[in-house]
Amino acid sequence: MTTNGNGNANGKSKSKFGVMRSATSAVTGTVGAATGAATGAVGMVGNVAGKAMDVATLGHVKSERSAPPVDSRWDMHREPEPPKDVSDEKVLAKAKKQFKSGIGGWIDELADEYTDEDMRDRVTFLERYLNDKFFGDWYHNAAVIFVTSFVSWLIARLGGGLVWIVIVMAFASTYYRTSIRRVRQRVRDDLTRESALVKLETDAETMEWLNSFLIKFWAIYLPTLNATVIETTNQVLADVQVPPPIDRLELKRFTVGTKPPRIELVRTYPKTDEDIIVMDWGFSFIPNDTEDLTSRQLKNKINPLVELQVRLGKGVVSAGMPILVQDMAFRGLMQVKLKLITSFPHVQTVGLSFLGAPYFDFVLKPIGGETFGFDVNLLPGLESFIKSMVNDTIGPMLYDPNTFTLNIQQLLEGAPADAAEGVIVVAVYGGRGFKGGEMIANTIDPYITMSFNNGEEIARTSVKRDNSNPRWNETKVLLVKSLTDALTMEILDYNDVRKDRSMGVITFPLESLETQPEKQNIVGKVLYNGKERGEVIFDVRYFPILVNKTLEDGTVEPPPELNTGIVRFTLHQAKDLELAAKKGMASAGLNPFAVYTVDGKDVHTTKVMKRNNSPIWDEAHEILVTNRQRTTLNFTIKDERDVSGQATIATYRGKLEDIIAANAKGNDWFNLSPAGRARISAQFKPVAVKGLTRGEGYVRPIGVLRFHFIKANDLRNLETVGRVDPYVRVMINNYRKCRSVTIHSELNPAWDEILYATVTGSNERIVLEVVDAENDGRDRTLGEISLNGEDFIKKNELGEYAAFNDPVMRSGQLVMPGREAKGMLYYKISFFPCLNIMDAEEIEAEQKAKDKAAAEAASAAPSKDKKEKDTKKMMNGDKPDMSDAARAVEATGKEVTPPKYKLSPEELFTYPSGLAIFKIINGNFSRSDLFVQVFFDDFLCPEYVTSQKSQGRKPRFDEVGDALIRELEWSKMHIRLTTKQRSLRDDLDGVVASMTGSTLAHVKQGFNTPSTVSLTAKNSDETYTLQMQFRYLPVLMILDPQESHNNQGFLSVKVIDATHLPAADRSGKSDPYCVFEYNGAKVYKTKIVKKTLNPVWGEQFEVPITKLSSANFAIKVYDWDMGPGEDDFLGGAPINISKLEPLQTESSIVTLDGKSGQVRLEMRFRPEYVMRTIKGTASTMLGSTFGVPGRVVTSVTDAPMKGVGAVTGSVGKGASFFKHGFKSKNKDKDKSSIAEDDNNSIVNGAPHRS
Repeated sequence: MTTNGNGNANGKSKSKFGVMRSATSAVTGTVGAATGAATGAVGMVGNVAGKAMDVATLGHVKSERSAPPVDSRWDMHREPEPPKDVSDEKVLAKAKKQFKSGIGGWIDELADEYTDEDMRDRVTFLERYLNDKFFGDWYHNAAVIFVTSFVSWLIARLGGGLVWIVIVMAFASTYYRTSIRRVRQRVRDDLTRESALVKLETDAETMEWLNSFLIKFWAIYLPTLNATVIETTNQVLADVQVPPPIDRLELKRFTVGTKPPRIELVRTYPKTDEDIIVMDWGFSFIPNDTEDLTSRQLKNKINPLVELQVRLGKGVVSAGMPILVQDMAFRGLMQVKLKLITSFPHVQTVGLSFLGAPYFDFVLKPIGGETFGFDVNLLPGLESFIKSMVNDTIGPMLYDPNTFTLNIQQLLEGAPADAAEGVIVVAVYGGRGFKGGEMIANTIDPYITMSFNNGEEIARTSVKRDNSNPRWNETKVLLVKSLTDALTMEILDYNDVRKDRSMGVITFPLESLETQPEKQNIVGKVLYNGKERGEVIFDVRYFPILVNKTLEDGTVEPPPELNTGIVRFTLHQAKDLELAAKKGMASAGLNPFAVYTVDGKDVHTTKVMKRNNSPIWDEAHEILVTNRQRTTLNFTIKDERDVSGQATIATYRGKLEDIIAANAKGNDWFNLSPAGRARISAQFKPVAVKGLTRGEGYVRPIGVLRFHFIKANDLRNLETVGRVDPYVRVMINNYRKCRSVTIHSELNPAWDEILYATVTGSNERIVLEVVDAENDGRDRTLGEISLNGEDFIKKNELGEYAAFNDPVMRSGQLVMPGREAKGMLYYKISFFPCLNIMDAEEIEAEQKAKDKAAAEAASAAPSKDKKEKDTKKMMNGDKPDMSDAARAVEATGKEVTPPKYKLSPEELFTYPSGLAIFKIINGNFSRSDLFVQVFFDDFLCPEYVTSQKSQGRKPRFDEVGDALIRELEWSKMHIRLTTKQRSLRDDLDGVVASMTGSTLAHVKQGFNTPSTVSLTAKNSDETYTLQMQFRYLPVLMILDPQESHNNQGFLSVKVIDATHLPAADRSGKSDPYCVFEYNGAKVYKTKIVKKTLNPVWGEQFEVPITKLSSANFAIKVYDWDMGPGEDDFLGGAPINISKLEPLQTESSIVTLDGKSGQVRLEMRFRPEYVMRTIKGTASTMLGSTFGVPGRVVTSVTDAPMKGVGAVTGSVGKGASFFKHGFKSKNKDKDKSSIAEDDNNSIVNGAPHRS
């Protein structure tokens, strides 16, 4: 029993101990698990709270980062107060409050944690061995929870006690403490960063460090600044023309004072595009503010002073009168906007704009000097008037929202150091006397390589096999960067096996081309080690790029619009290439490079950018293009790493014209295909290359703009005495296209005149400028209206340019830069497109393609029906139809290529309106130094003038011009040779020879081959002929009836007699005579027939009629009286001439509106274009289109020079009509159709060989 009892007791004891142990383990595991869970949860909550704090802080900053209200801007009319900084403590306090509310109330010692440097510097055990990447994320906290719970359970399972739980909790607490410190540190960094951003946007920074530097630097720089300003200004004043009795103007003294300008504040806006910087700069120049000056600075202080001395009289009898400006002060707040670029100078544009009117003040003493001078600002109202005038002048340019933009890139870069300045054309004819090597029986296979300064090869001729006297007859075009270089021509002997051996070198210095641009028949000695090895015969011609030209009247004329020129294009950089790269290729970084392609030919390859998805190349390349309108640029970006062999990443393909137009609007970023974008720029520099055999430099127009100038009202009067003499001129892309006639002495002119101007693109900038004509000096602008060609020039769904004919009269206010707008111009505008016809090269290429296709079809033995169908399709070349394929391309949304029409010469001449395009090839003159002027129809100004005087008696021009022909059948062409480059048609001074003939006859005559035009010389001993070639480009327009030649011409009137006139004298008789008036102006007066009531005159006269439909033609009969009084009026009547039939004589009896009387007339109207000329005052000429012939009051220096410098020639494709022409089916028929009155002026010429 005892044994069993003890056994039971022990068993119970063990059972209780096991239960207690199990309970302890359960409690320990539970506490451990709870501790781990709590620790991990706290860590997770801390992490979430940290993220929430970041979001809350960012939201707080964003809510505070708003634009300052208008009334908070700095007042420019008082001294600025120190900027109020946003307190860091307030921001931190607010952040702490949000942080506490987000996490809970368990972190009360946050302020102590932020201020306790020892605690922040203390490093825990875990921090010493665990990296930052093991803290803060949710999976780290989850891992801590799991590890703590598992270890606690394991300790309980193995029988561990509470001591082990305390150890586990110590590790968990240490991890938690480290984690929460990391959260607090991140919060503190975010607060500091966001606080700085808040201050950057909302607060202004002081620039005391810069002001301190200016104070010390100003004392050193001030004497140099003053001396430089005085010297520079006096140089300018020395050339100023002053009226008497003033002898000269001189700047005697200039100083801006010893107190430098100050930068008061700078505010930056960080939330802008990555390449845009926007800042507000507050600056001041208040020299009279002495509060911040030391006693030493006050003692040495000098106030600003400008003294301009006006010298009156000359010699001994002269005196100087000083004009003083003192105590200048200025204060303003300006916004500065910078646009950055990757290439030099890295700042593309700087935009300046005042945020409000600036404050300025000054003391002006025009008389009395410094001692007795009187400040004119003290006069009532004068100071406010001056300030308002200044604000009105600079406000439209500089006051917000207006911005004055400086293009720093254009100002500083100038011409790049590696930019070409022109083209040299080297024509290699042949060689002679080439000596071979020392080897026996060695043949010579020569060819020539060309380079500059014996550098990299840029061109080479073909190889001539076994020939010591080769004939090449090849022409090479080279871009030259400087005429200080030397052209190196190396003659080499070609060999199939060994390396080609040099036979010698020819060095030609390009400096000689400056004085003589064309060197012909040069015999170059081939030298090898100082020994002569043969000769090469060649020509060298130099053609510089065309730049702006300053005319005699001071106006700057831009270069002509040519199709030939040098294109400099640059691929600056690319972005987002990873979006276009193959999957997985962009993760490690691409190795991109770019290939430049022009018209399908690779011309340049850039360097490879290693591991770069946003490469910056900034590599430019230049090339001569001969057809600017058709040139296409292609940029292919490839990856060097691709195992498939440099696979394409992205591409861009675009027309040169589109890239240049986009750059002109400030857009240089283009989307790549399939993804990404690239910054591309292109510049075109025209070059007038003459004498080459491939293509022309002429830019074929896309259509014509029709301007109907009706009138102008309330023009600005620039004349001191009298009124201005206004006319209107049309400027397209800063180039003068056409101009109206001049109306003498009128502020409300009525022109009612129609003008035409050709356009070569839809993005033209059109300016309508009203100008005051001056007999002496430069014409003065009265204001202008700017238009955008894209508003009128648009394409239809087929890709063709559509006609725009708006009958609504438009009006615009005339604007002058820097002055208040004044005057209104009333006008109409229309656009008529040219017919898109195929030129000779396209016809030739199409024919070759058809012949090739026919040959292939014949080899494939097609069916008879297919042959007939193909043959019929080949012969039907009148108008192509839109095929299903073309419509499918259109449906894809891509750019539609407009159809082109192939027309025969007979079909071309059925179009009544079109452009007569003429090429002046050469001449045969009896004297030199002459210009060729070409006029058409009734226009007063020349449609074309050659760019240079003729050189020698057989000059070569090779220049192309064009003119709109409204009615080809009736059009007249007038050509004259004159010593004046700029003269109007009625100015016969300097004219040496001239001709007038049918335009249609000359176009037909010179359509296929050049024809000779003979001119009649003033001196019968001299002969003058021109060789010209023509083409005709139809214009799809409907002519206004008032422009027709049937609406103008010459009216022949025969005054036969009169009957039953009233008696005006005491004798019962009269002394009658007739006066005829046209539009209020007297045009003819008959003789006086004395003492009769039935006079017989029998006189005949002719008067030009400029607008038959609205002509005001009248007759008035007077009785002549002896003495100073006016003659008695016997009667008058209007005569309706609008119903006269052309070329038919009609009799008319005009009944006078007096007491009695009739006048018998015979009238005949002969339609013909009447030359435009000056009109009188508007009150007498309102009904006419153009005034009757009379004295011209205009500036001959403003005659339009549309073709000046438009030289043909060049290399490549282009408007090549003058090379081939259209093939006429019946040449004899065309030539026999020349009008009889033109047979003497047209002589068949031999084809020209260039």
